[in-house]
Amino acid sequence: MAIRILSDRKLVVLGASLLSATTIVMFSLHAAETRQPLSAGQHETRTPNNASVPGVVPEQATHAKYTGDPKSSQEAGSTTAPAVQPTDGRTPESKPGAAAQQGNSGAVKATKQVALTFDDGPDSKYTPMVLDILKQYEVKATFFVVGRQVVNHPDVLKRIHDEGHSIGNHSWDHANLTKLSPNQIQKEIKSTDEAIEKVIGSYSPMVRAPYGAVNAAIKRNLTSAGRELVNWTVDTQDWTGAASADMVELARKRTKNGGIILMHSFGGKNGKLDNTIEALPLMIEALKQDGYAFVTVPELGVKKE
Repeated sequence: MAIRILSDRKLVVLGASLLSATTIVMFSLHAAETRQPLSAGQHETRTPNNASVPGVVPEQATHAKYTGDPKSSQEAGSTTAPAVQPTDGRTPESKPGAAAQQGNSGAVKATKQVALTFDDGPDSKYTPMVLDILKQYEVKATFFVVGRQVVNHPDVLKRIHDEGHSIGNHSWDHANLTKLSPNQIQKEIKSTDEAIEKVIGSYSPMVRAPYGAVNAAIKRNLTSAGRELVNWTVDTQDWTGAASADMVELARKRTKNGGIILMHSFGGKNGKLDNTIEALPLMIEALKQDGYAFVTVPELGVKKE
């Protein structure tokens, strides 16, 4: 069995066998970033992972209150997830998502795979816009959702599921897991599992840690529980308010076969993701021209007939 490890924007493939749709295990190694807890009307700020700067380890953050400066934070009290019972023996749904489309007839033949991922939703504004674009281009993606947002927007989560996209766990309230106790981490993940399952009837084994922040103990505990840690290889920087053209250029330059692109469907600088919405169709068109087929994270490495 091959194990795929994702570290920041680097992808290392170990083993000789092709990954199955249910055994994609990706770890984030010290990819912590400074980012805000999410709630309705708030957005995130992060210190970007910068793999090109040797020795720079992004500062980790707990819950913080936005002050208007992306580089500053004011610590606030942690939001407590609903109490949950110990693991009840259920196993997460591990079926891969619907087959990704290969593009319109006459398009460049797809010879490589890439997965678009969207964090921090669902919400009632930007997530539906993202879904509309994905539907228009017949592209399937993966959404890493926050439990609190799921409770607030169950109809949008249902639409994500009904339209064939895959769904992963992004914690209950976007807490930095490295700052929590094992019991608190369990609540963050378990509560989100339950919120997702209540809406669509199942939950995925995929977990993306907020800020990409994990440590050895978190990796060990989650993977031993059958969870799949998923990070990213390309950060579009959409959360910084980057220009749409810059996002497209960055994605085109850094995307490799089997890559995972990080974007957002909620949050952003000053709570705005208009540039993400503008960039998304341009990015899809550009990467299709570069020979990429868009797949969900569980489908990465799965050969299409």
